Amino acid sequence: MTVQILLDPALMADQPVDQALAAAAAARYDGVELGNRPDIIPAYGPVALGSGDFRALGRRALSAGAPIESVAVIQEWASPDAAVRSQAVAWFRQGVEAAVELGASRINTELTGDPDQPGPGRSAWLRSWDELAPLFERHGLALRVEPHPGDFIETTVGALALLQEAAHPALGYLHCLPHTFYLGGSITEQLAAAAGRVDHLHLADSFRPERTVLNPPDPSVRIHQHFDIGWGELNWREAKTALTAFEGLATVQLYFWDERAQAAFAANRAAAAWLLGADE
Repeated sequence: MTVQILLDPALMADQPVDQALAAAAAARYDGVELGNRPDIIPAYGPVALGSGDFRALGRRALSAGAPIESVAVIQEWASPDAAVRSQAVAWFRQGVEAAVELGASRINTELTGDPDQPGPGRSAWLRSWDELAPLFERHGLALRVEPHPGDFIETTVGALALLQEAAHPALGYLHCLPHTFYLGGSITEQLAAAAGRVDHLHLADSFRPERTVLNPPDPSVRIHQHFDIGWGELNWREAKTALTAFEGLATVQLYFWDERAQAAFAANRAAAAWLLGADE
């Protein structure tokens, strides 16, 4: 497997999706990771398009030179509330079917849940995965899971242990670099723990959480950013060394300064190529 550099065009979420696809192609990305958009596949809700619309969008993405390789489906599937979890699984099923229609080969997602209820979150997540696994098997889809700040598991080691417990060939670990300061240990330690089990990255920079001052303070807030590589406090030379043998999908995922979207897409495409030793 080689490295593919993808773009999550979230900076253009308020613009027509075809413009976002064109921007990804213009910046020479290998494809697109379709993040949550209210007009396509929202987070925590039902899909917004019909089956034929998803197929048409997938064809347009191919024609634009920005094939949709991965799709974000994020639902409250680790909720201890049975009704909430059941609805989340139903909406997750819709997201899986949409990904198939779009022509994607994998889905990326978050654990969700509540860090103050790790036990109930774990039980709910495992039950949800048991219900969804046959659908992934039927379609031959991969699922890549990231621990997100504020999930019932927030660390690399914890997420890897959960995925090992679930023990399904469709499941894999997604390593999100802008979550570094929550994932436990250094970038080197995190990626060493995930060696052989990670084939999907999210790339963006972030500040240390303590750099942001909250007044009044709120210890429950998981502060992190997703901005241009090199603009924050991540050690990108350490990351480059730790990722020397990486193969798989690497998605540039930026959430700030949408007014400079096209320039940011181009700059971070070059930064990602440097980071991963990939040809531009």
